[in-house]
Amino acid sequence: MVEITIRPIEPGDTVTGLSLGHADFVPLKTYLQKDAKAHQEQSLARTYGVFLDDEPLRVRAYVTLVCGEIASEPGGSGVSGLGHGDGLHYPYRQYPAVKIARLAVDHRLQGRKLHIGTMLVDLSVGIAKDVISPSVGCRFIVVDAKRRSVGFYERYGFTALDTPANRERDEPVMFIDLYKVPVQG
Repeated sequence: MVEITIRPIEPGDTVTGLSLGHADFVPLKTYLQKDAKAHQEQSLARTYGVFLDDEPLRVRAYVTLVCGEIASEPGGSGVSGLGHGDGLHYPYRQYPAVKIARLAVDHRLQGRKLHIGTMLVDLSVGIAKDVISPSVGCRFIVVDAKRRSVGFYERYGFTALDTPANRERDEPVMFIDLYKVPVQG
């Protein structure tokens, strides 16, 4: 049994050695090594690391959260799929959201039934729903999903924005409505 701790990264944490298994994910590794601690210190982003009991200071997976938005297309009547049919009336082009800016799990931990990626999304949803949304307007979580990760986010309940431009993107925008996420417990 592996003991897992998820917490904000700290200056003394080891951020090297993360192996993500595919060249598409190199920017995620680079961000952790070069920018995550500085962005944390400057309140530009919050990065939560996954630590295992065998190396309690080495980041083995992480998620970075920032403020974000989902923008509707100019002249459109909102963003397709965002609360329509729920009585949602929001007269602005930008819908407030928390953005999962980065999420990475060491490939050596994938497939071990630890579900670390899901735990990190659960954490993100919990922070958005229980901490941010009650304090400021925030209805959605958004992510620019790498093509290789779209299925992961779909299984969680994220939906791709249904616009021609988004369907063509290398990293399509996906979102989840916090009002539709079941209460954990």
